[in-house]
Amino acid sequence: MNAKQIWGVSLFSAIIVLYVAIYYVYPNRPQKKEIEIYFAERLTEAHRILIDRYNATHAGSIKVVPIDFPMSDFSTDTRKEILARSLRGEDDAIDLLAVDLIWVHRFTKWCEPLGKYFTVAERDRLIEPALRTCYHEGELVAVPLFLVQGVMYYREDLLKKLPGGKRLMNELSRGITWSKFLSYQKRFNWHGPYFIYPAADYEGMICSYIEILLSLKPQYFETIGFRFDTPEAKRALQLLVDLVHRDKATPPDVSDFTDTPSYEYFIRHDGLFLRGWTSYDKDFSYVPIDTFKQSRLRKTLLPFPDGGTPTSLFGGWNLMVSKASTKKGAVIDFVKYLLSNEAQEVFYRTGGFYPVIKAFYDDSTYLNRYPEIRESKELLKCGVHRPLQENYTKYSKIMARYFALAIKGDIPVNEALRRVQAAIESEKNLTTGR
Repeated sequence: MNAKQIWGVSLFSAIIVLYVAIYYVYPNRPQKKEIEIYFAERLTEAHRILIDRYNATHAGSIKVVPIDFPMSDFSTDTRKEILARSLRGEDDAIDLLAVDLIWVHRFTKWCEPLGKYFTVAERDRLIEPALRTCYHEGELVAVPLFLVQGVMYYREDLLKKLPGGKRLMNELSRGITWSKFLSYQKRFNWHGPYFIYPAADYEGMICSYIEILLSLKPQYFETIGFRFDTPEAKRALQLLVDLVHRDKATPPDVSDFTDTPSYEYFIRHDGLFLRGWTSYDKDFSYVPIDTFKQSRLRKTLLPFPDGGTPTSLFGGWNLMVSKASTKKGAVIDFVKYLLSNEAQEVFYRTGGFYPVIKAFYDDSTYLNRYPEIRESKELLKCGVHRPLQENYTKYSKIMARYFALAIKGDIPVNEALRRVQAAIESEKNLTTGR
């Protein structure tokens, strides 16, 4: 055989070997396994859309498996304890979790520091009120998912029929004091539920309290801390109690209400005003109670005490990555997708949540598409945070226990504040070992 024939035979043999490898060997080799990310969150329609999109794009490589905590079945406090127990066990049942922004400091010990995963430029995309809640002792331990704020809803159709109702709507848009707001109840001679707020023994009631407290003294916790023997502390709780017992603006039933029951009661009993969150109109749109009534709801600023300033408490959810997760690279990839412009717009459009990216509030594309963003930007200026510290959730539970008793009328306001102070001091002594 000459050299050309030898070369041809060699080439043909190589092709045969390759063919055998492709059709006989390769199919029997173990395929690369799809990475499954377990994501604990209260799923909304926005979450489902985004998870489906991400899974479709990453089919065969990464799959997000949601662990749902429906609002109807889990209060925020119950959800917190379930997540804490799971993470405390140091297993990998959860890779990624959404946490109330006030839980970040408590969950830090079980979660991965995130500073090495997010560049300065990536952090600079995020709005300051959201990013501020993601640090613990100067280290990035979470990233924001979305924000909400405290607002007051009202039934526009009912208010327009009342004498002076249109005038009140104009005043509400500029901000109104509690005393002026309650004066309209008498003017209307309104005998139904005037103002509903959730007042059960839980965090949602404390949100209403802190909103009033920080309206009276914006730097209360920075300058006074968790002391409640002050005129401002008493005045804030007295206002919530008086709404039920003195002014008869709020029915006693609220002492049993968390967010969902308070909303349902408001709709079913034709209440005029409701303390809620900016996402309520979307939160309850997928399980409508009365579509006609719900379509007549409008949002406005909450009343504030005489001598105070318009104040709206920030709520919202952050993302944290479990230290026990063995899939951190894939988890971070999904997290960055949730912070993309596309995903944040879906959260806003479908879920009613405030995006946490600056572009949404500054880019003309979004401002033209969603003109109401300009109003949201103004509301953000009134936003305040609950204390961002590790022991807040412990102290908040103490506050909720005794403040709820005062709102029920079981103990006087002064006694409730005294018991809160004593219990917090006892908790502090336990923590320091004294």
